[in-house]
Amino acid sequence: MQNSINTILVTTDFTEKSQNALVMALNIASRHHSRVIVLHNIDNFFVIDKTGKQLLGADIVQDNVEKAEKALLLLESSLKTKYPKLFIESILKNDSLIHGINEVIENEDVDLVVCGTSGQQNFLQVIIGSLSYEILTGSNASVLLVPESCVKYNFDKILVPVRVLDDLLDKIDLSLTIAEKNKGVISLLGISGKDDVREIRNAYIEVRKTLEESSQEYQSQFVQTGEKAIQISEYSKDDEADIIILNYRDENSWKSFFLENFFKQIINNTDIPLFFLKNKYTKKESEPITNNGYDITLPNPG
Repeated sequence: MQNSINTILVTTDFTEKSQNALVMALNIASRHHSRVIVLHNIDNFFVIDKTGKQLLGADIVQDNVEKAEKALLLLESSLKTKYPKLFIESILKNDSLIHGINEVIENEDVDLVVCGTSGQQNFLQVIIGSLSYEILTGSNASVLLVPESCVKYNFDKILVPVRVLDDLLDKIDLSLTIAEKNKGVISLLGISGKDDVREIRNAYIEVRKTLEESSQEYQSQFVQTGEKAIQISEYSKDDEADIIILNYRDENSWKSFFLENFFKQIINNTDIPLFFLKNKYTKKESEPITNNGYDITLPNPG
């Protein structure tokens, strides 16, 4: 299948949040017979003044790299012992986070990036952006966000909203694959606004036919609302869904920076894994990186 999950990249910073995402990735890999790549990235910090760009604390950075190498090798060894049937490898990057992730995606033909999230964003994260949100919006592959509170690693109930038409056939193909691997039930939710009700309803009806022809067990419902993210979140709770499969499409990109777009709404109001499908055959090109890490620009003296 085009949307099979052959290679999974999971990011780790050795926290409990990322450890939970790693457990999820390994469980998915066990069901899909996927290769697992564990990535840890170390950012550099630079200072720029009239003399040019200088690395802050090069000795500290080197010490951090050595410690991270040891921790990552220890983690890899432990995982190979615990999951002997899986192909597991680790990669250490000293780069900007998104550039490092996309480089691995490109080099290793990654199908899915898994990362942990704390769930609801606080005000500071809304202003500067959380790492999980940065990974979601910047990665050139599908992304699975795993809440830190998640304790269930199989997907018995799979919520599949039909809200936009982009890559819909790919999303249904993926949903059927996940349902097969988990022996799960698909909850199909047709959800439209007042302006797109006809096209979304027609697509919803076609998807129902596809599910019937595949003999996949499913249930379905169609609703019309102006708050799709909120409605999907509420439905997932009422239905006790284990995962939501979404198109990577922001319907509210016109909203101001301080208002929640679709992504932030669904993240802030949902406490189960969110799978955002990105078409891997239309990946955007990574931005060229001129300065790795963070730049702290100082005023010129005098």
